[in-house]
Amino acid sequence: MDNAVIKSCLGSWHVRVGRTVDGVMSFEEGWEEFVNHHGLKLGEILIFKHNGKRAFNVVAYEALGSEKRYDSKGKSPSEATASSTSRTSFVCTMKKSHGDPHKAYLTIPARFARSNGIVATSRIILKDPSGRSWPLILSRWESISRGSHRIAIRTNGWYKVYEANKLKNGDVCTFNLKPVSSKSGSKSARVMDVQITCG
Repeated sequence: MDNAVIKSCLGSWHVRVGRTVDGVMSFEEGWEEFVNHHGLKLGEILIFKHNGKRAFNVVAYEALGSEKRYDSKGKSPSEATASSTSRTSFVCTMKKSHGDPHKAYLTIPARFARSNGIVATSRIILKDPSGRSWPLILSRWESISRGSHRIAIRTNGWYKVYEANKLKNGDVCTFNLKPVSSKSGSKSARVMDVQITCG
């Protein structure tokens, strides 16, 4: 695997590039962070310009075809008018890696983790649309390509959620972190709801 550099109006991202046995290339580690940082939604369009080797310039367009605009803080107009609770949620589109029974994992964006005080020792309970609760195990690793730490939910917690909810490639999961109760101690488990949209 190699790394690609993707440049947009908001900066540069190092994203790992994977290749299937058929030679099809795809963006992997680092891609979710790019998507979340740009506030990309289902139906929006990305136009890539290849600048040689593995460097790309990208421009984002809204679903109706107009170029997506961002303010000085890197937010699109729709995000800028959203309530502050948007800091307590993130979106993830299911890929093959999310449903691998042997090494399934879900990445919690570093920005989301930092702003909500989530660390590797945090206790997270995920509540699915059916109201079932799933304890999740967090582990932290250092991304060599980015030189920063990111948080991941590993197999023994996440795959059970994936299987029980019959998730598949292309499904979109929105994760919402619930407010901490004033009665609960600092070591209490954080609760995160998940909403599922079929892809």
